[in-house]
Amino acid sequence: MSSPTAGEIWKTLSAIDVSKHTEKRNQGSIELSYLSWANAWAYAMAHYPELTVKWHGMMDKDGVTRDITIYEDGSCSVSCSIAIGEVKREMWLPVMDYRNNAIQNPDARQISDAKQRCLVKCLAALGLGHYLYSGEDVPPNIVADKPAEAQKKPAKKKAAPKKKAAPKAKEPEVKATDNGEVKSADSLKDELIALTHKLNDGGWEPDDAVKVQIRSAITDLDTDAMSLLLQQLQQAVGPALLLHNEAEEVN
Repeated sequence: MSSPTAGEIWKTLSAIDVSKHTEKRNQGSIELSYLSWANAWAYAMAHYPELTVKWHGMMDKDGVTRDITIYEDGSCSVSCSIAIGEVKREMWLPVMDYRNNAIQNPDARQISDAKQRCLVKCLAALGLGHYLYSGEDVPPNIVADKPAEAQKKPAKKKAAPKKKAAPKAKEPEVKATDNGEVKSADSLKDELIALTHKLNDGGWEPDDAVKVQIRSAITDLDTDAMSLLLQQLQQAVGPALLLHNEAEEVN
């Protein structure tokens, strides 16, 4: 019988639902799920009873081979490999406390617990309950920040300012004359200018007050003022022209 391939092993073990045998533990702001080593071993042996486990370590200063690796600060790590036929996976794990902080100078019980956790993690590298370790290697400061980011509500978009309606084109101002004729402001303006020119040609010179009234009425297109000035100036046309003609005859 040929040995299973890595893909076949992964497909078999990753398809197993281990959720009914997991335990929940809080680590800071996140909740982690753990699979006990006994249940993990039972799952693995049910499918691959021929698997073998080997522990790795180091030789200490006295020449004794230990199944742990000791670091300068006194902390330790354990490492194991699991072989199924020709497929082999290796995993390592620090000896940690319940807060997942490395322990300095751990005792035998703490090392034993770390070895069992490392065994389960190595089986996860073959596919068994691998999803339980999702996010485990994310740095603590990033993990702590994530929930706060997730709770942030998206900033409300400011409502677009309502467009002001374009001002309506100003309708030309009109004025009804005494005989009922309706004239626009522009028409009254032209008529007033023409009349003042006629009077000037006839030798009539308005005083400063009248000049101001004419300029203001024309500038503001004031139909009432222009109508009133037209009435007043039209009354002065006859006498002004008469005086002008008399002056011409004398000369």
